[in-house]
Amino acid sequence: MIIRAIRLKIETALGPYGFFFEFSRRLTVVKGNNSSGKSTFFNTLLYSLGMEELVGGKGEKTLQYALKDSFYVGDEEKVSVDSSEVWTELENRAGYVVTLRRAIKDSQRGTKLIEIYQGACLTDQVAAVDARPTYLHDGGSATREEGFYSFLESFLGLQLPKVARTSGGDAKLYLQAIFAAHAVEQKRGWTDYIANIPFYGIRDARTRVAEFILGLGIFESILLRSQLDAAAVAINRDWTQLVSEIKRDVSELGLLLDGVPNQPVASFESSSTRLLKLGDEGASDADEYIKTLLAEHAVLQAQADLKGPSSNALLLEKLESADAEVQRLGVLHERATSNLLLERASLQEYESLLAEVKGDLEKNKSAKKLRDLGAQQGISIASGQCPTCHQSVEDTLLREMVTGPEMDIEDNIAYLDSQRRMLERQIAGYDESIQRSTSTISSIEKQLEARRDHAAALRVDLGSSNLQSKAQIRRQVSIELEVSRLQRLDETVSRKVVQLAQLGTLLRENQIARRALPKDQYTDQDMERIRLFEKFFRSNAGSFGYESAQTADIRISTDNLVPTLADIELREIIEKPRPMADIRSDSSASDFVRLIWSYLLSLFETSSAPGATGNHLGILLFDEPGQHSMREESQRALLLHLSKKGNLQSIVAASFEESPITFRNVTNNVSHKLISWEGKLIRPLS
Repeated sequence: MIIRAIRLKIETALGPYGFFFEFSRRLTVVKGNNSSGKSTFFNTLLYSLGMEELVGGKGEKTLQYALKDSFYVGDEEKVSVDSSEVWTELENRAGYVVTLRRAIKDSQRGTKLIEIYQGACLTDQVAAVDARPTYLHDGGSATREEGFYSFLESFLGLQLPKVARTSGGDAKLYLQAIFAAHAVEQKRGWTDYIANIPFYGIRDARTRVAEFILGLGIFESILLRSQLDAAAVAINRDWTQLVSEIKRDVSELGLLLDGVPNQPVASFESSSTRLLKLGDEGASDADEYIKTLLAEHAVLQAQADLKGPSSNALLLEKLESADAEVQRLGVLHERATSNLLLERASLQEYESLLAEVKGDLEKNKSAKKLRDLGAQQGISIASGQCPTCHQSVEDTLLREMVTGPEMDIEDNIAYLDSQRRMLERQIAGYDESIQRSTSTISSIEKQLEARRDHAAALRVDLGSSNLQSKAQIRRQVSIELEVSRLQRLDETVSRKVVQLAQLGTLLRENQIARRALPKDQYTDQDMERIRLFEKFFRSNAGSFGYESAQTADIRISTDNLVPTLADIELREIIEKPRPMADIRSDSSASDFVRLIWSYLLSLFETSSAPGATGNHLGILLFDEPGQHSMREESQRALLLHLSKKGNLQSIVAASFEESPITFRNVTNNVSHKLISWEGKLIRPLS
């Protein structure tokens, strides 16, 4: 991308004010004294590109008041802003030119509107006609055709990948995040290797930006892994819901489904399941139970077909048998209910114990972590030795009361972890037992209800002269209803078990796809690209005068793609070196800024290396790169480096300590285009 020109236009009662600048295709140096409007220029440039989030906000509120409220002409005359807008001319790699127009203060145009004109309206004075309106900072601005970021992505020839969110799922690696590696503003931009990435909930956003610019092939595997994770979560959710529905359905009829695990299983087969009828004599197959009911129904129907009245003696015998069965079922119900209460009480006790064990386990792990960290820092108390008297320090305050052997913290952790696993197994067993007991009670209750109803009908039959016993009729109807419910349940359960088998197949496919993913985070080709990035970084750091450590020892971490030092600690003197120290925390302030220069330039150099397929935009915007009293030689080395990159446009805004001598020294023999002004940036437009 090439920024060809920018024009700020402010309408006032005194006429139009603002500025107009054209930029070099290589290095442009924007020189302005402090408080002269240099930051106003830089922020306006970012605003015109829809990238003001890098400054810390959205819309015109990120701009200085002089662009939207009022400004001073000379030392005393205050001029109010009637309206203001900014025009920017862009060129892509194919040589296609467009001009962007965005309002800052306007009674008709909103600041979320960017109008796009074909051609060079600023440098070649092409007529600004047939504007294409686009919007930004609203939903769809990065995905819909009418969105500005969607247009800009296409204009720049990019295909932004999907990346994982911190909250789950995926999102686009937004263009504003990519731009954070191309533009560094003064206030917070020099605080990290890629600072000021707007928060979009992207997991490891800085690393993802570096990977995209370098053209690493990790995004497909990251997205696939994220999709597989989301699919696995959905499988687990659907499985749990189906199992819960099945258990509820079968429990209502006093049944139990055997062979269905609570958690998804890839090898699950529907043929391995059985519906069991729970009774006082144990569990029996539901199909056999249905056959028993149908046989009883057939006997009752045969008795009814005899058309003979039942004798009172026979009815009394049946009534006594029915009452005895009611009493027996009542005793079983009472015992089953008592047993269920005991199981629930035991479950509650085990859950309480598990919570205590987990709490103790976490405390011991935290204590071990603190002890290990103390040992790494050489703190003697962490090694069990008093730092004052150098005597042994025990881990307990009750040393005199302990007579037997003691467990150290590692043994405690191992013991507590085994206790945790044992309690979890016990709880799982009680959960299953409670489910079985609940189904048993439900079965007994239904039998008890049927027997009581049968006994009541027999009592009515004792005083009746009907040819067919009412008790027989009621029992037949009861059997028919129960068989009908059982058959419907069997159909429902069979359908849901088939769905479980389908989920098992999906889980198996998910696991196969997961095993096919690259075992390492980066491919061999990616590692070659990272090593090239590392080589460029070390070279740049050395040429810019980095002195806090030997540049030959610097490595690019494959964990997060930031520079690290192996076993070297800077700025601190400690007994043992800390491995893989982060340079940011161990370098002087000016040296860390040199590292940021090196990092951002190396991203470009690696991306544009011969044979590379990187995604750098080919532009760098730096606001006051000479931070923390940076040496003139280092600043000159930076500008010289930028000026020699034929396929990189760089715009550097700096005050050069408001010293003409410093400016001459820094830009000596550096090919560049100079933009500067005397006094204030905003002035009358011709």
